Amino acid sequence: KRKFVMERLVKCLEKAYTISTQFLEKPGDELSFLKRTMTMQNDGRLTIQVHHTHVQHLCDLLKLNPKLQNKKTPGHADMDQVDETKDLTQVQATTFRTCVGVLLYLACDMPHCQHVVRYLATYSTRPSEKSMVVLRHLVAYLASHQELCVSLKWRGRNVGVYHNYDNLEPGECVLEVFTDSDWASDRGSRRSISCATIFMGGCLLFSASRTQKLVSLSSAEAEVYACSSGTSDAILLSRLVSWMTGKRTVIWLYTDSSGARGILQRRGVGRLRHLSCRILWLQALVETGTVKLSSIAGSMNPADVGTKRLPAPRMRSLMSTLGRSEEHTSELQSRETISYAVFC
Repeated sequence: KRKFVMERLVKCLEKAYTISTQFLEKPGDELSFLKRTMTMQNDGRLTIQVHHTHVQHLCDLLKLNPKLQNKKTPGHADMDQVDETKDLTQVQATTFRTCVGVLLYLACDMPHCQHVVRYLATYSTRPSEKSMVVLRHLVAYLASHQELCVSLKWRGRNVGVYHNYDNLEPGECVLEVFTDSDWASDRGSRRSISCATIFMGGCLLFSASRTQKLVSLSSAEAEVYACSSGTSDAILLSRLVSWMTGKRTVIWLYTDSSGARGILQRRGVGRLRHLSCRILWLQALVETGTVKLSSIAGSMNPADVGTKRLPAPRMRSLMSTLGRSEEHTSELQSRETISYAVFC
């Protein structure tokens, strides 16, 4: 509410910082913040467009013509193969690291690219010829999809991605956490990839694609790591939301792994003693109701977008669920939302 922003949030910040405030209140209102253009649309959506100079800068570094690029997905086909190529020269390696730095800054607004950016970041110390090929492919994809922008449409505190939550107390909010993992997907280190996507009111608040620090011995173990990582993020966000609303925030954790759900719904660690701390912590949250555990079909899990390289149809399907649109931010008329992910 505007009253909360002006009387509590702004005054609290002004005690420690010098700040300025702007408001988006009616269709056509627009402001810029951190090189992002935010526009209020006629249908109530808030669109957030990353400044085109970032992509142009990447193209200049790699000597690519943005007008000649036409890639359908952000991930290159060679990503899944063992890297046996030579190291880059010192000049090429410097260019590679500069590009990765720009991509890491942009990644929060590009959930559909986070898996590839995570992959490239692992080569920052020792870039290879293969990693440069993957980098050029990603930048070419970004250059050919510059009209993509974040599209946020608030649906209500009790509205989820796939269904509503009707048993909430007045004023309570729901955070939906979707997690997924790709077991032992790194053919070099055999470490797994985790992804978490966190929604509130149908809007994606946070997403992350991470390489797991340990080698998981089973797919269920990898899924438990993903659940733990996503839950940790959700707990922080839930406390922030509760502070803003003054009401309790309920966390719903969704995973498509029956093995992970079985581990988290029972007591004790069983045979997985090396996971004791992580399992017992999450088991306790589930048992006390702090985190409500539920299942979701793998085909509907939006967190799949950050765990592996996906074919174009699958990528478009997940991005449509996550809510990213393609439109000119100067136009107020909404256009057909085409698949892609949202990050706020």
